[in-house]
Amino acid sequence: MKFPKSVILDSVAERRNHESYGLEFVQELGNDDAGYSEMLVIIFKYQDKYYSVDIQHINGANNYDTWGDEVDCPEVVRKEAIQYYWEEVK
Repeated sequence: MKFPKSVILDSVAERRNHESYGLEFVQELGNDDAGYSEMLVIIFKYQDKYYSVDIQHINGANNYDTWGDEVDCPEVVRKEAIQYYWEEVK
């Protein structure tokens, strides 16, 4: 789904909700190397579906500087891992 670049930069990239547009910040995944090399995936929620956008800052270049007026954000599915452990019962 496509979202306005201004909405993505004003809210999702800043890790906050965009009340008027209806976006909800959910989670940040990735690596931030003290601002020098940053590669993040931001997960946000819009109309009960989850979407992601990549934010990259590598060697002084931002990937969002080359975005058009709209940003194509793929829908993602939330999955939770369940872990079991075995314990001996005496």
